Amino acid sequence: MDDFERAFRELQFKTAYLEKKGNEFEDWFATIMEKRFPGDFMRVRPWGKVGDRKNDGYVRSKRWLFQVYAPNDMSARDALAKIDEDYNGALPYWKQHFDEWIFMHNSKQGLGPDVTAKLVELDKAGPPAIVSWGFEELRRVVFDLAPAELASLFGPAPGRRDMVNLGLDSLSPVLDHIAAIEPNSVPDLRPPPGDKIDRNMLSENVAILLRAGMSRVDLVRKYFRLQPGGKDQVAESFRQRYNQVRSVGLTPDEIFADLQRYTAGDGVPPPSRQSAALAVLAFFFEECDIFEREVADGGGA
Repeated sequence: MDDFERAFRELQFKTAYLEKKGNEFEDWFATIMEKRFPGDFMRVRPWGKVGDRKNDGYVRSKRWLFQVYAPNDMSARDALAKIDEDYNGALPYWKQHFDEWIFMHNSKQGLGPDVTAKLVELDKAGPPAIVSWGFEELRRVVFDLAPAELASLFGPAPGRRDMVNLGLDSLSPVLDHIAAIEPNSVPDLRPPPGDKIDRNMLSENVAILLRAGMSRVDLVRKYFRLQPGGKDQVAESFRQRYNQVRSVGLTPDEIFADLQRYTAGDGVPPPSRQSAALAVLAFFFEECDIFEREVADGGGA
């Protein structure tokens, strides 16, 4: 996996981790673990009145038992009560089978002090050991997967060769998709600042993707020379989408990932279309139609 494909996959993982909530996150976690530990990880689903007996997944060889949480969606009191209920409820059924009780959560910002203190308290009272897994722990599991498993989890990803082989035939459907929205404002033609990526607090993974896209913006310019009336329309559709997702408080990387999906279209786009989407995004990023030239103190894109 080259640095371009790795950056693409990293952004896919980050977006999925941040967007999936509740049962969707729990199912996604179990799918990842099944791919990483085939024949070893056991997905546990609720069964009638028995439920799941406080077990959201189990790795036999490691003797790990997982409970999956969305702590940001609960009050501190509810989270603490659920931890007590789940941990103490698991012991009668599973204690002889596990050495680590793993608190798997979907909070990118980390855990609150009350939850952290509860986990430390339970760990001191053990065995079993109490372990917390979050973004970084699950990310490492994901990037231990073979390329074929990553593709089955996220769909195909473009590589540098796809960018090199990109032609106007791949760009056209992407631009046609974006051009479907009617423009309603005058385009802004000021040049972008050289440090626009830093100003917008975009990650290095996004920077890698934008730099790769920049290498083929010549094709986008050529396209608009052939169809000069389409540029303003496409630019306005990007501005509308950018302002829409920015207004709901997404992080800069989440905004970029949303624009990627918006550009490439629905479904699971092939690598050629995703490469074209990056070239288009890079073009309008460079043109200053998306993301900010200047960022106010304490704010991002």
